[in-house]
Amino acid sequence: MESELKFTLIDDTDFTEIMNEPIIFEHLLLTGNMSYAMRSSYFDTADQLLRQRKGFLRIRRSNERFYLTLKLPSHNNGLQDPGVFERQEWEFELNDEEQYWDMKTGINPTWFLNRMLNGNEYKEASDPDLVQILRVLEGRPLHEVCLADYTRTSYAYSYRSSRFELCFDEGYLGTAEYVRQFSEIELELLTGNRKDLFYLKNDFLTQLPVVTATKSKYEQAIEIADLYRR
Repeated sequence: MESELKFTLIDDTDFTEIMNEPIIFEHLLLTGNMSYAMRSSYFDTADQLLRQRKGFLRIRRSNERFYLTLKLPSHNNGLQDPGVFERQEWEFELNDEEQYWDMKTGINPTWFLNRMLNGNEYKEASDPDLVQILRVLEGRPLHEVCLADYTRTSYAYSYRSSRFELCFDEGYLGTAEYVRQFSEIELELLTGNRKDLFYLKNDFLTQLPVVTATKSKYEQAIEIADLYRR
């Protein structure tokens, strides 16, 4: 399960202007920060089966490492709130031979499950949503439908009883031909209490010049792609 908060800055503020605000500075852990050049390519079938199921398949390059990620909606409806993104997520790093494979050959479910579990026994009943979507996608050509190309600066962040990855992302969303600039703040819950997401959201909105982001990078990028496909 992935649980995140997303915000956008207002009033022409940039990230450097808010780094010394107490809600940020006083909660950073003394591990420094890391910067990454990231490119996320999102794939779907010609009839957009994943999009119909409110999911997506992504290959993300982070510096020189590549990761395959499949995301689907969460079944957890107990704590829904705008700006809080909760999704089922399955991810693993691609090896050198897999990094540039032709997605038009589709996905082999057995390969995906074996790679994700790294040799551990897989129990189908424990993850029926994943198995179902892999069977639907099996052997079907996949095409890049949109992308996100950006720089990420991340920090270790502690709040109440939880730990987060605090990220400042800025770059471009859209397609290979048409892009739109974006910047956002993202906080991913790593360990702790999900309720802390909602307390933290309130503190960011009341103490920083930010507004809640209501769409993921994929959702923003696919809207741009739709605009230019008309």
